[in-house]
Amino acid sequence: MDLDLGLEGNVALVTGSATGLGHACAEALSRQGADVALAAPNLDDLAYAGDRLYALGDGEIFGLEVDVRDPEHLAALVEETVDQYGGIDHLVTGPRPLEPARFADVSNEDWFRGFDRLFMSVVWAIRESSAHLKASDQGTIVTVAPPAIPALADELSVASAYGQAVRGLVDSQSRALAPEVRVNAVVPGPHETPDLEEILAERVEAGEFDDVKSAWDAVLADCPSESPGRPLDLGKVVAFLSSQHASFVNGATVPVDGGCGH
Repeated sequence: MDLDLGLEGNVALVTGSATGLGHACAEALSRQGADVALAAPNLDDLAYAGDRLYALGDGEIFGLEVDVRDPEHLAALVEETVDQYGGIDHLVTGPRPLEPARFADVSNEDWFRGFDRLFMSVVWAIRESSAHLKASDQGTIVTVAPPAIPALADELSVASAYGQAVRGLVDSQSRALAPEVRVNAVVPGPHETPDLEEILAERVEAGEFDDVKSAWDAVLADCPSESPGRPLDLGKVVAFLSSQHASFVNGATVPVDGGCGH
């Protein structure tokens, strides 16, 4: 049985929550009875994610089509969440990284796109929701930083760079918003997500590996863990950090990587 985290009836806004790790965070919160606002740029993905959580979770669900690179979209998302649920107790930010590209191949445009998607989207989400989080008696922010996977460091150079910036933002805001709001980050390692599986499939197609299994073996070669993480395991860590069980955890960066990043 999962630990009861006392989140039933809480309101959680989760960006990037239609697929991958963001969706796993929404699922973990919903399974704890939280009412969840989903946000994603693709309506089909959003509809599927909402239907799935209705079937698996205990809380209410609604979703909004959002481009996190647009501050007006994030402002509208916060406003709609408050209209739907009456407030916001927890913010989880999890924008998906850009398509992988080696450092030498990243265009100037993609560096700027990455800045808006991976860093400024977190800034805007915190800015728009902070007053509501302060009004809550258990306000929290958890940022799901871009993944840190040493074997794919070059392909994820944009995500890695802005991941460091997000962690700096967490450090500053954990002090600025205290004591009303706790702010923490989680840093994923290799998890079985569609994004990571697509990266590995492309490397197989490029002839770097014979098959997907050998590509996974290369990613996990220096890891104590012999298999990739399950997204829901990361989601459970995020739910824990959002709960009063973690009431004295603030400004922390928690690796959820099976030891692969050490």
